[in-house]
Amino acid sequence: MTDNNHDANADREWLVNQIAHALRNPIFAATVQTEALQLRAHDPEGVAKTVESLHGQLQRLSTSIDEMLLFGRPIRGSLEPLSVTELLTSLVTRYRNGDRQQPAEVTVDDLEPDLTAHWDRNVVAIILERMLDNAVQHTDEPHEIRVSAVPGPDGTVTIAIADRGAGVPPEILESALLPFFPQHCGRPGLGLAIADKFARFLGGRVELESDQGAGTIARCTLPLRADISDNR
Repeated sequence: MTDNNHDANADREWLVNQIAHALRNPIFAATVQTEALQLRAHDPEGVAKTVESLHGQLQRLSTSIDEMLLFGRPIRGSLEPLSVTELLTSLVTRYRNGDRQQPAEVTVDDLEPDLTAHWDRNVVAIILERMLDNAVQHTDEPHEIRVSAVPGPDGTVTIAIADRGAGVPPEILESALLPFFPQHCGRPGLGLAIADKFARFLGGRVELESDQGAGTIARCTLPLRADISDNR
């Protein structure tokens, strides 16, 4: 067996192992809750609480599988002119209201009102949602997050999402965009991998900068005029 084949097999084995962990954790929790239901058959209040917990575990499992499918399927999109300010303002409002996760204190730096990009709205929403999800998940309430969008001299814009969480350990920072790594609190660790994949579809990239104890900045740099012709 060549070294290349050995490395490929090792990569596949690692990936299967990570998928197994991502699925096993919520299934194990759901199994425990089911057993608790059997023990609480004569305790209506206890049954109700257990059913609620079980429902939450199954929802998390369903979300994890949806994320795996999203990461694994080909991306489809079409470009249209979009107001970057309108797009970010709408998204931030949803997070302030807790429409997607727990309500978060998201502040937005001054944005250029006339900044327009040619992007696919759904693709960009997926990118930014995963970056914001990651910031919320890794910070304590009230989830203080700052969003900015800075045009570059090369026809790009960099959208930065900064949090005040614990930060990413240096030894795993370079691997933080890999699928299933690192898994966190029962989540499969796919959010940033999805964000990076969809950013690359538009000709961009996602990068992380982190200072342990002070927080993390996730940056997505995209061309203002994306070209997806090579991806069709």
